[in-house]
Amino acid sequence: MLVSIFTLVAMSVDRYIAVVLSKKSPCIRNRRNAFIGVCVIWMLSFIFAVPVAQHQILTDHPKAPNSTFCWEIWTEMVAKHTYKVTILVIGYLLPLVLITCCYAKVLYHLHKKMKNMSKKSERSKRKTAQTVLLVVAAFLICWMPHHIIAMWVEFGQFPLNDASFAFRIISHCLAYGNSCVNPILYAFLSENFRKACKQVFTCHFFYSPPPVEKVVRIRMENFSMTHSTTNM
Repeated sequence: MLVSIFTLVAMSVDRYIAVVLSKKSPCIRNRRNAFIGVCVIWMLSFIFAVPVAQHQILTDHPKAPNSTFCWEIWTEMVAKHTYKVTILVIGYLLPLVLITCCYAKVLYHLHKKMKNMSKKSERSKRKTAQTVLLVVAAFLICWMPHHIIAMWVEFGQFPLNDASFAFRIISHCLAYGNSCVNPILYAFLSENFRKACKQVFTCHFFYSPPPVEKVVRIRMENFSMTHSTTNM
């Protein structure tokens, strides 16, 4: 769980460095720092998962004979409450603040840079803003039910019935599904990606390749666009 959340935070920080700190970006965004970042993400996730592993116990249930269950049992309730609140802060509230701040800085930077640009650039800016808002909203919506139930179980009286069980399953699916939603948001909101998909899934019998001159012109336009974005 925490690995995917920390990875989303790392992606937002990476976008912030690439856009806002573009001059320092080549020095920061390299293979060595990427490897260090991945190691830190997995190390922190492992450390925060250790308390759960320490309190897992195999036990039987009277209503399920010949079955063994793995339950999370804490002897000290204060320690359990402290851990659950820590996970709420580290795994939801703090990442939400960091992701929102990073993307807000990116949008503000793009807004300043694109004031005097063409309508095409203005449309590109709106698409970027739309993507950013959807990514933040997806994280907020997908993980909120999971943490609400976790706090409800710890500090309230969570009902044990079929409806609550179904709601708990749905909240888990939403939480883990957030990692699947983001690539779809990034990909299908991109016009270039949609065009590439169209070409891939179009029957080649009816597809005629573009002239060489057009291919060269498109590549030159892509190169100039990439070059100008990098300098920005």
